Amino acid sequence: MSPRPCYWHEESDGTGRFIVPGCAARANAPDAECTCILAEHRIADLHRQLDDVRRRYHRFARWHDCVMDAVRAHPDSTTICTAAQEAFRR
Repeated sequence: MSPRPCYWHEESDGTGRFIVPGCAARANAPDAECTCILAEHRIADLHRQLDDVRRRYHRFARWHDCVMDAVRAHPDSTTICTAAQEAFRR
């Protein structure tokens, strides 16, 4: 996970203001342009990751349904399902 974006900290007693860098650019030079990833970009990236997880889940669910259909069509389907349930409980 990326560090927190750069921000300025001001002492409550007014004795000073300093930058708390969140990126290497500001860590090396406080007046440099911030290269932190903005929250909007992080959110967009999380949406892409979520979409990928959903695609993989739906692909897995389809695979599972196909395997279960094949097992149910097998003459020993009861034996296969019982063995799978026992293995799952272990």
